[in-house]
Amino acid sequence: MDIQSGKRTHDQTDADVSIKKKQKKDTSNTIPIMRGRFKQRWLSKHSSLLKRADSQSGLMVSCGVKSETRALGQVQQGLERYVQQLFPQCELTWERFEGDLDVEETEEVPQEKVANRKEKRFQAVDAACGGLIFYRFKINVKPTEFLNKLIDYLSNLSKEERMGELNKLNHCARWIPLDFICPATTERMAKCFERLAEVHLKDKTTTSISVAIITEIRNNMLIKKEDIIQTIAPLIPSNYKVDLKNPTLVIFVTVFKSVCGMSTLENYYGRKKYNLAALFDDNSKKE
Repeated sequence: MDIQSGKRTHDQTDADVSIKKKQKKDTSNTIPIMRGRFKQRWLSKHSSLLKRADSQSGLMVSCGVKSETRALGQVQQGLERYVQQLFPQCELTWERFEGDLDVEETEEVPQEKVANRKEKRFQAVDAACGGLIFYRFKINVKPTEFLNKLIDYLSNLSKEERMGELNKLNHCARWIPLDFICPATTERMAKCFERLAEVHLKDKTTTSISVAIITEIRNNMLIKKEDIIQTIAPLIPSNYKVDLKNPTLVIFVTVFKSVCGMSTLENYYGRKKYNLAALFDDNSKKE
């Protein structure tokens, strides 16, 4: 009787240890970003990107699903650290929006809360997609300019220093700068691309620059890849050649829920589609 009792106690102890290990494993992940309280406290609403959409820009970073909170913190710290180091003279250019949204916002933020918000250089916004985070830029630095300089900075570090920096961003994968933001409708995309072309495709005589359109669509059933290409392709100046395999510039168009972001990205494939870990893993092997 005592032997059986002791055996049951031993089995129960093993079971308790197993359960505790499982619980520890289950709780080791960070809180999913879709949790309501987290979103309300730390993220601006997705629809806020459509306030004054013509002046919006930011950085879209992909990460593992359920790792969004860790990636969010790493990107926030990285942005603050690198912008201070690489753009010490940058200035806050954000002005608080007082007008109407391009889309209807279903909830109102208390005016007292808005008035007490501390202005920051970067603002986390709900991307409304798993494995994706977005930071709005509120400074006079373009996201593409920031990322180009960041890649150059990391390239010039020693292997050990670079690995140390990348370890601080180990929950992040692709870093896609988006210089232009608009509502995800073909009409607004066309107008947005015209603004992009005025800046990045303004040379009407060059024949040495090739382009390709890359599209990504998340959490939007109304827009198709063909819609984007048929909207944008006719607006590309005819002197820019199309090269789908190795373009000089990639016209990157991403749709996430009701928002569309655009940029022209240099050396897109050479930079491993702007996956910093993959890019510098190859560089490290060559050293």
